[in-house]
Amino acid sequence: MNILHYSLGFPPYRSGGLTKFCMDLASQQVKEGHAVGILWPGQMTATGGKCRIKKGDSYQGIQSYELIDPNPVSYDEGITEIPAFLQTGDEEVYARFLKEVKPDVIHVHTLMGIHESFLAAANKLGIRTCFTTHDFFPICPKVTLFRDGDVCPDAADCSSCPTCNMTALSMQKIRLLQTPAYRKLKDSAIVKKLRKEHRDAYLSDEHPAAVGQTKNQPGDYQKLRDYYGQILSRIDVVHYNSSVAKDVYERFFSISDYRVIPITHSDVSDHRAKKEFSEKLRISYLGPQSAHKGYYILKQALDLLWKERQDFILHVYFAPVHPSEYEVSHERYSYEELEQVMRDSDIVIVPSIWYETFGFTAEEAMSFGVPVIVSNRVGAKDIIPEGGGIVFDEISPEGIQKVVRDLDQTSLERMNEILCQTPVLTIEQMSREIQDHCY
Repeated sequence: MNILHYSLGFPPYRSGGLTKFCMDLASQQVKEGHAVGILWPGQMTATGGKCRIKKGDSYQGIQSYELIDPNPVSYDEGITEIPAFLQTGDEEVYARFLKEVKPDVIHVHTLMGIHESFLAAANKLGIRTCFTTHDFFPICPKVTLFRDGDVCPDAADCSSCPTCNMTALSMQKIRLLQTPAYRKLKDSAIVKKLRKEHRDAYLSDEHPAAVGQTKNQPGDYQKLRDYYGQILSRIDVVHYNSSVAKDVYERFFSISDYRVIPITHSDVSDHRAKKEFSEKLRISYLGPQSAHKGYYILKQALDLLWKERQDFILHVYFAPVHPSEYEVSHERYSYEELEQVMRDSDIVIVPSIWYETFGFTAEEAMSFGVPVIVSNRVGAKDIIPEGGGIVFDEISPEGIQKVVRDLDQTSLERMNEILCQTPVLTIEQMSREIQDHCY
């Protein structure tokens, strides 16, 4: 089979869960003997001319195709220059490209940078298309559907979008981030430092709200959503990676055909083993220092619990701005260090407040037999076997406090035992599921 993916690009220029999933799936497909390529949004030229596609070098057997002059890539920081994101592109350019590459299927991983004419050309040529729901970008320009400490209550009518998106990157910065020069400098020491400072400030609940005159109206953001809805209407099958993703997408779009298939990545393998649990409960939070991932609400919960008892610690993998006495801070870990991270964990907690389409950290923990606690907004709840973890509904400091308070040696051992009896989803199995049911 000839498979063409559309994603954000290749490492190290692109990173994160979406890129990890796409690269691991594509690499697995290469191992299976398929011809695989990735089309990705690249340089935006100064003139903003007619889009074109540049064939690059292959990466681990995956052919690279750079889309020159795509629509802008806004990351998760919002959109203000709406007309720049509504460009439909040149259908003839895409048709020529697809006739040359001859893919049997196009697997779309993001609508960032994409032109509607890409899918229009694929439809006319009879090429099957699939879209995986990694995030909520087609619904929310800031990707997360998160606002003022909770799920956005105004998503239906976009009434808060003009204010919420005021912190968006300027077009000048977006163009800079898509230049070949930036790709080369991204991992330099100074740029990494600047990126970290920016992201830490952006994700912090102390990040100041934008002030000033809004540039757009709610109707402008509805037009943007309608544009992405039109693109989704051209997709043959939507691959929901969880029931959470399905529920949210279908509140906003009419999806004609779909499959719900849990996901994994190549670094998840079977490490299940009977655990020895510590007398002092070792809780691990593996996410960033951000509100939408639930760090601050978790900290409030454990601050309350600390007043009752001091028989637990919380492992975090960043430097907390205001650390509590029970917190143990570590450097960010790599996948090579994951075994040690799990060895030091009695339970892993994913207390997300936002709707998380999946959540690899819960899956990674369970692959080591480590019990998990997740909120009911985490898509990975779908793969937790009954009794193998805890899904909590009350997303509040008091709700989390109660869940942690009720943990004991017996319950942890029972969860570990159930996880050790539950098979681990492999990249090979997932690839077959996607091929059989989506392609």
